[in-house]
Amino acid sequence: MMKKLRSIRLRIVVLYLVLLTVALLFAGFFLQNSLKGYFLQWFDKRLIGEMNLLIRITKPLIEKKEAKKLDDLAEEYGKKLEARITIVDRQGIVLADSREEPKEMDNHLQRPEIQQALQTGLGKETRYSATLGLDMKYLAIPIKSQGNVIGIMRVALDLSKIKKMYRGIWWVLFQVGIITFFISIILSLKFASNITEPIEKMTNIVERISEGSLDQKIKIDTKDEIGQLAKMFNQMVNRVKEKVEQISNEKSKIEAIVGSIGDGVIAVNLNKEVLLINLAARDIFNVEEDVIGKSLINITKNHKLEELIDEALSKSESLTEEIELLLPEERTFRIRLAPIIREEKAIGVVISLRDITDIRQLQQMRTEFVSNVSHELKTPLTSIKGYVETLLETEADEETYESFLEVIKNETNRLELLIDDILNLSKIESGVNELEKKVDINKVVSNLLSLLKPKAVDKNINLKLALDDNLPLINGDYNQLSRMMINLIDNAIKYTPEGGKVEVEASSKDQKLVVEVKDNGIGIPEEDLVRIFERFYRVDKGRSRKLGGTGLGLSIVKHIVENHHGDIRVDSEVEQGTTFTIEFPIA
Repeated sequence: MMKKLRSIRLRIVVLYLVLLTVALLFAGFFLQNSLKGYFLQWFDKRLIGEMNLLIRITKPLIEKKEAKKLDDLAEEYGKKLEARITIVDRQGIVLADSREEPKEMDNHLQRPEIQQALQTGLGKETRYSATLGLDMKYLAIPIKSQGNVIGIMRVALDLSKIKKMYRGIWWVLFQVGIITFFISIILSLKFASNITEPIEKMTNIVERISEGSLDQKIKIDTKDEIGQLAKMFNQMVNRVKEKVEQISNEKSKIEAIVGSIGDGVIAVNLNKEVLLINLAARDIFNVEEDVIGKSLINITKNHKLEELIDEALSKSESLTEEIELLLPEERTFRIRLAPIIREEKAIGVVISLRDITDIRQLQQMRTEFVSNVSHELKTPLTSIKGYVETLLETEADEETYESFLEVIKNETNRLELLIDDILNLSKIESGVNELEKKVDINKVVSNLLSLLKPKAVDKNINLKLALDDNLPLINGDYNQLSRMMINLIDNAIKYTPEGGKVEVEASSKDQKLVVEVKDNGIGIPEEDLVRIFERFYRVDKGRSRKLGGTGLGLSIVKHIVENHHGDIRVDSEVEQGTTFTIEFPIA
């Protein structure tokens, strides 16, 4: 840019000097022509005056034919006038000449200036003189006596003197031109600087502005157009600064709003290149690098989303759709696409992504829960209804009545147990618990022995407790922890064959209370391990119902553990046994 400015300065200086040179040359030629005309006119006038004086002197000598005196007179005045004087008679015969011998000279009657003088009274001619070898200026005037022409006086002036004078004029003009030229260089540089320096300042400031520094002003106090331009430039910079600050503030607000939105937000242009992406969208697609300007398909890897963008652009209207995205795991998103409209034409699309996976899972769980509860309730109710109807419609003996009533009683107990488990699960899920109390897990387990020992003895199962002394206390609800241990130990006894073993261990490790319930029973298949804590899920449905299970026990256990801020995991192998491990934070 500085080179360009210097080039502008150079062009101004060169143009100025060219104009000056042309002006000087034009002035020189004009002055030369003017002086030439002036001096020739002045010489003519002067010579004519001198010649008229000489004619008065020479006329008597011509009349008396005194050739010698006439020739001497011509020679004398020729020297004084620095000119050649020639006197001829009416027939053109040379009577006297200031430089040559008259008798040796040719007849001059046909000379142009002589003929012109005879015809008009004054003859003028400029030509090369073969006699003298010079360019000469000739003037001729007739000499009259009593109205008759008795002779002609001709004066010839050497033009070399005039040319010398012309050269002197050009030399003076050259000297003046040289001085003027150097003065003009200084003035033109100053003049060019007055123009280019403000431009340089503006250029430097514009360059700094383009780099983001808007606190710039041009200080030019002149009252001319450049000063006015600088003033308007400063006003423009102030306005730009205000607008940039305003846009920056608005951008910050928008970024803060978009960034704080829990939903993913992405804006793309017509080419489906990313214009904006918030933190939630980055987390959804696991984006860490800068993706502004990159193609959206390279980020999402989802062609369905790209088809929805094309549809929103083509229709210029908002769309809402649910799609599955294959992220690290399959997730369900409700996607809303809103076109960006400018001049009634879509120029891009804003995409919002809301993760509704948990909602869909809850809806699915609710549907399954209702279905399972209905099924679990229907089975004992159907059995009770069938036996009651049979008792009402038939006459049976007392033993049959008692067996039927025993079945009805068992189904009623099962129904009651199912309802109790559902109510307990609902209470636990509601979070209504008392965790401020200190609970001793040894005391919880020991108090359950009287309840669970008979079941173990009936199946010849060795129920063994391995509880460390002085176990740390935990914050919890005694009744919930008791139900948790009952469910775990009862399940271990149920699903362990006769002669098996069930162990309950409790210890302290890494500031946590660790409780383990082990058995060497039938075990759980690996494909079922991930679902055993779901409501009403049974590994062997027929056997579970036969053993009196409701399908809610482990679900209750998991919710109790979570309410106590603990963790539970299960390790199992078919026909080898199962181990439930629970960790609670120490109070």
